[in-house]
Amino acid sequence: MTVVTIPEARSLPHGAMPVARDGLLSRVQRPCADHGGDAVCVARDEEAACLVFWCARGAHHFRTR
Repeated sequence: MTVVTIPEARSLPHGAMPVARDGLLSRVQRPCADHGGDAVCVARDEEAACLVFWCARGAHHFRTR
């Protein structure tokens, strides 16, 4: 069993708006190029037109379009 920890809104990068925990975007996953494994979508950045993902393995955010 895998437990995913999603950071709280106050810890998101500047300009990122959190996605709904039960929404469609919260189910989107992308691999982290630095640490492997899947990262979950935690926010969207409308100004940069991208999604923000949380890599639990590396404890960092990354953005992708």
